[in-house]
Amino acid sequence: MLHLVLTCLLLSVASGLSMRRFLLPYFPSGDLAEKSAPATMVASAVFLATIALTISDQELWAKSVILMLGLLLAAMFDDGRPKLTIAVSAVSLAAYLGLRSIN
Repeated sequence: MLHLVLTCLLLSVASGLSMRRFLLPYFPSGDLAEKSAPATMVASAVFLATIALTISDQELWAKSVILMLGLLLAAMFDDGRPKLTIAVSAVSLAAYLGLRSIN
């Protein structure tokens, strides 16, 4: 049970912290999207991988919890320090992949 809770939290953190940067090119933001293209590419890869792993690996109730916690984290954290949030989300995804290989 602890393993399931930990994996849900890791996937939620990875999706929530990378979601804002993933959505940045789809909104009119001017030069911000062009200036931060490398960060946006990394965040997009992390977000899409997290969503794919959530859909393929988790049960239905866990998918809902992960997506809701991810949306909550995306709403709570601003994008003031994008490198830090992307690094934390990438580390969370890597930790999840490490735990996934153990199971």
